[in-house]
Amino acid sequence: MHIDRRLVGFGLFLITIGGVMIAVRQGILNEDAARSAWTLWPLLLVGSGLSIVLAGRPGAALGGLLLAVTFGAILGGIAATGVFPGGGLCGGQRGHGTAFGDAGGTFDGSARVIVGQDCGDLTIGTVAGTTWNVSGVSAGGRSPRIDHTSSSLRVATPDGGPFDVGGPSRWTVVLPQGTPFDLAVTVNGGESRLTLAGASVTTIRIDANAGSVDLDLREVAAAGDATVNVNFGSATLHLPNRSLTGRLSVNAGSAALCLPTGAGLRVRLDSSVASNDFGDHGMVEANGGWETTGFADAAVRIDLRASVNAGSLTLDPTRQCAG
Repeated sequence: MHIDRRLVGFGLFLITIGGVMIAVRQGILNEDAARSAWTLWPLLLVGSGLSIVLAGRPGAALGGLLLAVTFGAILGGIAATGVFPGGGLCGGQRGHGTAFGDAGGTFDGSARVIVGQDCGDLTIGTVAGTTWNVSGVSAGGRSPRIDHTSSSLRVATPDGGPFDVGGPSRWTVVLPQGTPFDLAVTVNGGESRLTLAGASVTTIRIDANAGSVDLDLREVAAAGDATVNVNFGSATLHLPNRSLTGRLSVNAGSAALCLPTGAGLRVRLDSSVASNDFGDHGMVEANGGWETTGFADAAVRIDLRASVNAGSLTLDPTRQCAG
């Protein structure tokens, strides 16, 4: 029987990604060790060298297998922890720098908020009233690009990415509870926490690339349709105690779903090389997805459509959901 060595290597690559993510989620592998997986990169040189030296000889496949496992371990570490080894790309440690001048304004009514940050830490919170504010630190005290009107706010990295070549930053964006708004956030190579207590958010879209995002909707006043996309990163979603529909996409990453007590959850899942622990929490496969018992009769129903590729979904993990 002939075995395609390329498929063996690709399979081993996917197995390693999934294995690292599961090991971190289950506490078998320490998070610090997973974050350091990128330091294995010299093995890529070793694997490439073996492939060249052993070409046409017995054991020639060894180099390719080493490359597959090393790439899988690095990507698995990124996916499990949401930490991208972007320090060199970002020009330094995130969050260190000089304070830039605060900016603020007021919304007259419904508004549109767009935030795009590269290589930084982002905190979004809320305050009573109709005013917004942006503050923080950055390399050289450079302010983000801020464009605003009475019905819109756009905050963006000055250089436009994909990584902030001027250095890392830490932003705090405070949004009003007294007026509804659409929210769109894109983060690249950073860590973000969005706590939308008391806010009326008509639509939410989050795109996290090579980073992590914590979206807290537990005390939101109103929430419309939500979309969260995670690529080579991780997400923690604290779901609201009110009905919600949404879409979740995870590619080479992981997402934790934190469900309020008594709420019903349905996840219609499209996946490839993915894992979940829904069955361990008493969810059953029904109506084309996974459902909590009594979902149809629940007063609060959260209905998600999820696409997961080389990634994992977990329900109510203590480490992510306890805070």
